[in-house]
Amino acid sequence: MTTPRRLPFAEVNRAALAGLARVLDWAGVHWQQHGHECQMLNPQRSNDDGFGSFSINANSGVWADFASGDKGGDVVSLVAYLKGYGQGEACKDLARLFGVMAGDASPAVAAAPLPAAAPKVADSVPVLPIPAELLGTMLKGKYRHPGKVVQVWRYNDANGLPLVFVVRLEPGANGRSKDYYPLSVWQDVANGKREWRWKNVPTPRPLYGLDRLAARPDAPVVICEGEKAADAAAKLLPDHVAVCWMNGAEAVAKADFAPLAGRHCLIWPDNDAPGKVAADAVAAALAKVGAAAVDLVNVASFAGFSAGAQDGVPVLIEVGEWLDGDDAADALARGWTAGHIALLQAAGAWLIQDAANVEKPEAGGVGDVLPGHGHDDPLADVVPAAVNVAPAGQADTGQPDTGKAKKTAPKRPQGGGGVGSPFRVTDSGVWFQTEDMDGPLWICRKLDIIARTRDKGGDNWGLLVRFADPDGTVKEWNIPAELLAASEGAEVVKGLMSRGLLIGAGPKAKQRLLEYLCRYDGSERATIVSRLGWHDGAFLLPDGQLGDSAESLVFQASGKQREVMQCAGTLQDWQQQVARYCVGNSRLAFAVSVAFAGPLLDVIGGESGGFHFYGDSSQGKTTLLQVAASVYGTPGFLQTWRATDNAIEAIAAAYSDCLLPLDEIHQCDPRIVGETVYMLGNGRGKTRANDRGGSRGNVAEWRLLFLSSGEKTLAAHMAEARKEMKAGMEIRMLAVQADAGQSLGLFDDLHDKGSGKALADHLKAGIAQYHGTAARAYIGRLVLERGQLGAVIRQQLTRFCDEVLPGDAHGQAHRAASRFALVAVAGELASMWGVTGWPQGAAWSAAKVCFADWLKSRGTTGNKEDADMLAKVRLFFEQNGEARFTRLSVETVLHEEDGQATDPDDHAPKTINRCGYRVKDKVSGLIKFYVLAESFRNEVCAGLDVGRVCKLLQAAGALEVTKGAGYMLQVRTTPEAKYSKSGRAKVYCVTSNLFDAGGDDLAGEAA
Repeated sequence: MTTPRRLPFAEVNRAALAGLARVLDWAGVHWQQHGHECQMLNPQRSNDDGFGSFSINANSGVWADFASGDKGGDVVSLVAYLKGYGQGEACKDLARLFGVMAGDASPAVAAAPLPAAAPKVADSVPVLPIPAELLGTMLKGKYRHPGKVVQVWRYNDANGLPLVFVVRLEPGANGRSKDYYPLSVWQDVANGKREWRWKNVPTPRPLYGLDRLAARPDAPVVICEGEKAADAAAKLLPDHVAVCWMNGAEAVAKADFAPLAGRHCLIWPDNDAPGKVAADAVAAALAKVGAAAVDLVNVASFAGFSAGAQDGVPVLIEVGEWLDGDDAADALARGWTAGHIALLQAAGAWLIQDAANVEKPEAGGVGDVLPGHGHDDPLADVVPAAVNVAPAGQADTGQPDTGKAKKTAPKRPQGGGGVGSPFRVTDSGVWFQTEDMDGPLWICRKLDIIARTRDKGGDNWGLLVRFADPDGTVKEWNIPAELLAASEGAEVVKGLMSRGLLIGAGPKAKQRLLEYLCRYDGSERATIVSRLGWHDGAFLLPDGQLGDSAESLVFQASGKQREVMQCAGTLQDWQQQVARYCVGNSRLAFAVSVAFAGPLLDVIGGESGGFHFYGDSSQGKTTLLQVAASVYGTPGFLQTWRATDNAIEAIAAAYSDCLLPLDEIHQCDPRIVGETVYMLGNGRGKTRANDRGGSRGNVAEWRLLFLSSGEKTLAAHMAEARKEMKAGMEIRMLAVQADAGQSLGLFDDLHDKGSGKALADHLKAGIAQYHGTAARAYIGRLVLERGQLGAVIRQQLTRFCDEVLPGDAHGQAHRAASRFALVAVAGELASMWGVTGWPQGAAWSAAKVCFADWLKSRGTTGNKEDADMLAKVRLFFEQNGEARFTRLSVETVLHEEDGQATDPDDHAPKTINRCGYRVKDKVSGLIKFYVLAESFRNEVCAGLDVGRVCKLLQAAGALEVTKGAGYMLQVRTTPEAKYSKSGRAKVYCVTSNLFDAGGDDLAGEAA
């Protein structure tokens, strides 16, 4: 009897969590990243039409649907739930997906598609409107909730009848200061019973204030985020009807804005990033329903002014207070009135579009209180700040200090209370005691303050602390100083507790903890950096820095990035299970060498750029990128093009001096992919405006090489959106065909594997178990050798270019060859230092093969832009040579001097949309196209530089000109010439030599 083989649940869960984005895409789930969570739409619930209730923690794999109560603890259970089968089958499917080979999970067939969710029949329906007899039975509290009802908002229909209530409870659950819950009446379909439930009404949900809208049909409308803000706005703007939607910033899509059709609307957003995003969403919704006008309150004005009074008259006083998250309710609490709002309106500082045209007010108005405000005032340049959707990072994510990178930065001393301080730090924790206290107060577990931190510009100060969680894992967190001042430091306490610091019970311990942090007076400093890579001779990785620096570097990154750049196995394991299969496989060896080339850019002052592997599906393009990514970390290190350009900007900044692998280019919007390639190659993100109209500063910068994959080239993908690829885009992302030409997909040599699939599966299994060690070994040696490498690398770059390019090659070809050369040099350095285990010359040969394939596909070693121009002109004549050029008789050439040629035959077919004339010269055998001037400039050369096109045509012997007429030819034989006063006409004479200029300049070499 044989023992059943064990399913590798642990291995599969680790691989699936590292590649969570791929799992969700494979499962067909609509999802979005939100911090450390992936929010999804639940296909098992037909009414799930918005993100928020169904999510999975990207760090732990714990998932839950708070609407249905379904939940689980790992990715396997999530897939089983989505697909509607057992966890064993889910484990097998994920094992096949990630190539985890163990027991019954060996890859045999492709995973089955996700079954469609069965429609669910509702067991209850909302009662709308709520009958008056049920209002007296409304619930007074929420079962098992610690808070009490402190405020209730009633949502009415247009007739004033109640639909649903929103209830505020204080305190909130799980340490929150407050909670909001909807309360409505539902009827059981089976028995007809009606009861109150803490449940929202179905979408689309009503607005708050529908009865007031109906009562004032001609009044403008102000839209706020939250009922409290709407009530305050009604007092500040009495001529408006104040409304809001339910459930905050993330629920705009679930609200019914149809009652605002045809109304003049004003959006008053909360003063934070979610508020700005919500305002944009509301504006889009209003446009969709047909609002008559949409304006946006310039909330930055509240930071420039505060409310005051002189002799009982409202006035504005310079310098105000407007904190993060403030709204209309906060303005009302700070003394703002309808009169103060009117002064802002008079000053032109009330609306966003008016803020750029602030006029100096007349005497007796706001100008008396704010002298000098006018066109030179900074407020005049206030514009809405662009919302950056890139993920914000923190200095620590709860990952232990693995010690895999040698930290050679100055030692970080432990912080203490200082001389005369009432605080004492011991192994048992932080204690507080003054002389009048009978005994010490235990504040928290041991919490060492390592250093005071700031960025390279001297801004964004904070404190770097170190502590151990209950499991003994040592963690570090850079606490931004601004958090100590916000909400009485509540966010600091929450942040420390969420990372595992044990804190004493009661408010006194928390207050003393904040005091302990604020009283730190140590002299140690550390620099906060938002990107990896080189920093003044030291190379920073998520788990430490390699090399010396003047002071410690603290990596401000998201937890996901730290996770995907971890190490597993040994370098020898990676060499045996992954790297050795690259030998003899040009694409694999080249991709891995690209990973080693990223850190060399800073050494030689090189520019960023990338390579794109394209070809049919199932050729191994994703496997290729995963193998390259294994140099730095887990399979999750592989990113996808499925992101906005802002998100890719943030990712690139974090991956600086490393490799950025981007899979599946078709997932990127073809309208922006070209500009994104430009951005990646230029190594610099967008410059964004601040709320005063100036530059925000801190523009993201990076140096990196990126690898891309897709079924189409960049040009073909952009063509889907009718966009034209520029030569600069082509040079920044060099396209190489993924198929190596051996009928084995990307492989040239299968080594000891029986098929390409078997080799791909082996590589996937290998990189899931062994990764990250190669980069540490390579960069560690590079740090030591950096000072001696610059000249050697440049010499080898020249050697490579001389070997692969002719002497007359254009600068574009040299620029591309230099990038291939850098990859070759990086691969050879890694081999020489014993990182890859490859024989000498393997990386060099692979780079030469890939360059030759790129050059063959490009078709020329010359200027690609010139070739594209000639090709575009040639295409015009190929498509229109007969249809749009009237044929002149052969005898026409004989009458060039006397101009007595016969007119075109009136009985011949008419030329529609004529561009000119064509005639065949019997002597030379050339066909000459006499192109009328405006047709040549506006159609033949549409979008091109006319002068440059003429130079190219002339150089190709395809343009005849008359001396003294520029690039034009004077003729006497066209009807326009014969019937003009001068008897002459100027045309552009393009000859059939143009078609000889279209040959492939590599054809001879290929032959």
